[in-house]
Amino acid sequence: LYPLTFIQVKQYFGFVMYRTTLPQDCSDPTPLSSPLSGVHDRAYVSVDGVPQGVMERSNVITLNITGKAGATLDLLVENMGRVNYGRYINDFKGLISNLTLGSSILTNWMIFPLNTEDAVRSHLGGWHGPNNGRHDKTFAHRSSNYTLPAFYMGNFFIPSGIPDLPQDTFIQFPGWTKGQVWINGFNLGRYWPARGPQMTLFVPRHILVTSTPNTIMVLELEHAPCGDSGPEVCTVEFVDRPVIGAPPTPGHPPPDLSH
Repeated sequence: LYPLTFIQVKQYFGFVMYRTTLPQDCSDPTPLSSPLSGVHDRAYVSVDGVPQGVMERSNVITLNITGKAGATLDLLVENMGRVNYGRYINDFKGLISNLTLGSSILTNWMIFPLNTEDAVRSHLGGWHGPNNGRHDKTFAHRSSNYTLPAFYMGNFFIPSGIPDLPQDTFIQFPGWTKGQVWINGFNLGRYWPARGPQMTLFVPRHILVTSTPNTIMVLELEHAPCGDSGPEVCTVEFVDRPVIGAPPTPGHPPPDLSH
């Protein structure tokens, strides 16, 4: 009935989806709260597929949501990593305490451990040609400053027969908000330009190929640059040196990329 942690469902990293239904009508904004700071570490909240916002551990423990009674409430909870020493070494992940909607404790949770690595591998080779960077809007509904978490896929070619190609490079994410990126199934890591200071991720040359197209998969969690009211094109850039030095903005909402 009550939420279980990542460890209890044998999910040791990555993401778990928690799902229940709204027990009451929330036509007016109603507070969804984690009174004991029980969201570890970030939760991407939606109601019937409409993004509501982000809850974040000790920083954002209450979020106003709207929806009809019986609507599906989803929280995609992200494990952001653990401290491996000191007083916080026992750092459980997931929903580690009950959530409330108004004054009611939410129960009857369904819990889905998600394997993003398997999802990426299963779609390698499943993309059959360029789409000019455009994304199918049916997969990333938008509300306010947020889109639903979604994978974005594309590819690029490196000419063969040219000496010294491929080379080490760096990838950066103009207009993207927060997520992870894979090239040819290799997990390069997380990007979060608003928090910085790292704006680029290192791309080692040994994961790049010249014989076939290179496939990029981006899991954007908060807000993609392409969408219903955005510039319609999602792109990443390769640069020849790392970009470091973005000002940290802890606790600030993600920038509005809709204009």
